[in-house]
Amino acid sequence: MGKNAVHGQNMSREAKRDRFASQEQERNGRSLRVVGIGGVVLLVLVAGIVFFLTRPSGAVMLSSPRIISDAAAAPLAQTAVGAGTDVQLVRAATVGHEPYPLAVAENDVVRIPVSTVADHVAHYFTYMYGDKPIEFFILESADGILRAAFNACDVCFLAKKGYSHDGDTVICNNCGLRFPADQINEVRGGCNPSPLERTLAGDFLLIQANDIVNGLKYF
Repeated sequence: MGKNAVHGQNMSREAKRDRFASQEQERNGRSLRVVGIGGVVLLVLVAGIVFFLTRPSGAVMLSSPRIISDAAAAPLAQTAVGAGTDVQLVRAATVGHEPYPLAVAENDVVRIPVSTVADHVAHYFTYMYGDKPIEFFILESADGILRAAFNACDVCFLAKKGYSHDGDTVICNNCGLRFPADQINEVRGGCNPSPLERTLAGDFLLIQANDIVNGLKYF
């Protein structure tokens, strides 16, 4: 056999060995990738089991409050303030405020349990007239009287900033003027919170839906 033939056979054997080695490396690489993925999955499963076994007893997953749009607010009469205990939140009509509980009328009256607002803290609500939000607040003043007003006044309502509460006063968020809480419903006009009529009937504060709708001009 000539030198060229021998040399060709050697080259062929070397090529086969190189191809076999390359295939073997590829197989090993795939195996390592599979092992790596399996290891990650195993670590995740172990971490989940450890968390489940070591979590505090009685721990529960809490869902976030449901926030609804203006357009979706009107049909929620069975799950809102005045019609049940599952309070829904609706986007505030004023600027920069968190969503407020949705107030819904039953037989044209919004009924708010006194026990939920008789704490000398301002409680804000949104009433939907169609797709139009109207905001009001209820505040027990130092004399123990529950007072109600729109979250707006005759002067600054165009700014849509509403009021904040500080001790025995409420503050216009637009101009900064302060007003005694015990003057709500008593003093009208100017930058005073625009009064909202209300009546006390046993354990409930009653507000007529028509009286709330009269405040639509502010929002």
